[in-house]
Amino acid sequence: MAISSYIDAFSIYLRTGDVSGMNDFCVNAEHLKRMSVYRNGFYKGCVDALAANFPMCEKFVGSNNFKDIARIYVDHYPPEKGTLVGYGLNFPDFLDDFITELKKQPEVLKLPTNLTDLARLDYAWLMSLMSADTNQALTAEKVTWLMNGGYDFTQSVVTLSASVILLQVRVGTLMQWIALKTNSSEIVQEENSANELAQSENSLSSDLVMLWRVQGSVQVRALSSPEWAVMHALQGEGDVLEKAFDTALVLDSDFDVSDVFSACIQNEILEIDMTKYNHNK
Repeated sequence: MAISSYIDAFSIYLRTGDVSGMNDFCVNAEHLKRMSVYRNGFYKGCVDALAANFPMCEKFVGSNNFKDIARIYVDHYPPEKGTLVGYGLNFPDFLDDFITELKKQPEVLKLPTNLTDLARLDYAWLMSLMSADTNQALTAEKVTWLMNGGYDFTQSVVTLSASVILLQVRVGTLMQWIALKTNSSEIVQEENSANELAQSENSLSSDLVMLWRVQGSVQVRALSSPEWAVMHALQGEGDVLEKAFDTALVLDSDFDVSDVFSACIQNEILEIDMTKYNHNK
């Protein structure tokens, strides 16, 4: 019998608990019972990986509640790779749907709506940490080299580093996530007033968040609307540096381009392809 048939049957058992497909591979019923060890180990590995990847979510709802939620997630989204590194891509969206369903059922565990955004922050932190290294960071030395070579560096196409992640979350969630991460005594356990404000008819505000990695450590901060406009313009394939900063000046004519550009250089969040300039030289 082909090994692929065994692997398929075993995979179905791990995911669903349906042992019927393994009848052709086990000598007797006792062997089938012992297989529960593998399924328990599979779930434990997946749940432990989710707890490691979403630590602030686990801290917020408590370990037992998180494990219950995580097991349901594993049923819906079992690992598709041979590693659990980065497992949980769909966890924030799953939480969104899960919380919506819970609201329809009285007398069951109620989860705060902003748990979804805490999950997004957790996963963004993980992705920033795991992002690829680069040797194309725009440094002060490269800016000086361009200027000395007669190039206007403000007309260069610049992109964000792979470690930079931008996301919008409910207002107040970033502060709460940081409080959880730093073990602050001011952690709010219920829907706080900031979240209520964000959901009110009189407020459409949100936290504009940027995460990035510098010297092996992930940093996080809230951005102003002009800063967000710059970073958003430089995402993906990037943009001409001057044009990106012009988007911020449209929003705020007093926007300090020099200070923000210096901070970008210091934090190594901009990248530039220098090969075209080296070739021209």
